[in-house]
Amino acid sequence: MNIVRRLSLLPWKWKLTLGLSLSIFLTYSIFTFFEFHTVSTWLMNQEENDVRQTMNEFVAYLKSDDKTISETEIKNSLATLEQLNTKNQLIRVIDEDGNVLISHLNGDFPILEPDIVKEEKELKYVSVGEEQSLVYSYPIKSKDFSGEIEIIRLLDSYKLVMKHLAFAMMLFAIAAILISALIGYLMSRELLKPLSIMTNTMKKIKSAGFKERMPVYPQKDEISELTTIFNHMMDRIELSFQAQKQFVEDASHELRTPISILEGHLSMLNRWGKHNPEILEESLKASLDETEKLKKLVLTLLDLTRLDHNRIDQDNLSPEKVNTIIEGAVKDFQMLHSDFKFQVQLQSSQLNGIAEQHFQQVLTILLDNAIKYSGASKEISISTSKRDKLFILQISDKGIGIPDEEIDKVFDRFYRVDKARSRGQGGTGLGLAIAKKIVDYYQGSIQLDSRIGEGTTVTISLPENGTVTK
Repeated sequence: MNIVRRLSLLPWKWKLTLGLSLSIFLTYSIFTFFEFHTVSTWLMNQEENDVRQTMNEFVAYLKSDDKTISETEIKNSLATLEQLNTKNQLIRVIDEDGNVLISHLNGDFPILEPDIVKEEKELKYVSVGEEQSLVYSYPIKSKDFSGEIEIIRLLDSYKLVMKHLAFAMMLFAIAAILISALIGYLMSRELLKPLSIMTNTMKKIKSAGFKERMPVYPQKDEISELTTIFNHMMDRIELSFQAQKQFVEDASHELRTPISILEGHLSMLNRWGKHNPEILEESLKASLDETEKLKKLVLTLLDLTRLDHNRIDQDNLSPEKVNTIIEGAVKDFQMLHSDFKFQVQLQSSQLNGIAEQHFQQVLTILLDNAIKYSGASKEISISTSKRDKLFILQISDKGIGIPDEEIDKVFDRFYRVDKARSRGQGGTGLGLAIAKKIVDYYQGSIQLDSRIGEGTTVTISLPENGTVTK
């Protein structure tokens, strides 16, 4: 248990190295075991075949030329026995009483005492001390003789070959351990290389910021997918932090002005307002105006936060409902700005899966902007149409227009084309940012076409099925 516990505490690099090394070594060991067993079996079969062949040749000699097997004939076959015999082998003929008639030993090894004569051929392995022998008994019977031929073959050659083979395999095993450890280490290092790079990248991010990225590998595998996801995640985190930083800076800048005004008027009230009704009334009115601006700013920030977190209930807006919302908004603005002329052209088109409050909010933002920047020509045009399963809303004014270099910036939070004028008109610089956020949420698009001194047209395209970005 202590070994297992200690192994569990090892770094993943060494765990993987150990695991791969063991896998490679075990594979080699299993292969080597079967190879050793196969060679051993093959060599032993060769020994048995040699003994059988020698026995068959001697028996064939005794039975050749219609010879009658007798003790005399057997004793006369000693020369043939010597020719057939090989190194480390004993051939002998034993009668039924266990007496050795002839014998030839080619080598020096312990000789077994004759056993009782067998009724059947028998091949067996016998050990005498440290020596191992192969014993083959072949019974022979004739009218003049009864006994057996016995061949005892010392397995020294077999043992020597197997000893050399075992030694060679042991050397190969040691080499296999070293090679498998090296291969395991190299493989683990290569496999963990992306994780090591990711770790170093995270350390750099911790110390230097969010600019660092992992290299993307060309092969399409799990590691490549992991690095791609990591880089995308870092892109989003960097973008989020940049947006948060910009938001805090812009919000601080926007809050500074109304708070400074409030502070100034409260200081004025503290000094002279108690005894001067005009200063009191003026300061209170200005303070209330700035408080209203702060309230509006906070509410718009909350709207953006809700959009960021996708906390939205969706509705299905019929064509009649869409037109009713637009006509109601125009009526409200007409009542507030009676000097403006509104031209409305509406076609029958529905919007499914979009929150009614969002549609109203976008409409209000665009109409409010059109009125603020209309200039001397107080004409506003509102139209709807349908194209390629898209709901199209266009709002045009004949106002001061937007410079080409500013068009891409007007959707940034707190951005104003004419900062002094916008602040004086009570704007927060968040309206178009909110409108774009809502439109993007429903996978729509918002475009501005503007010319200086001629006016601006805002075109919003929304899918009729209300597709939502998750």
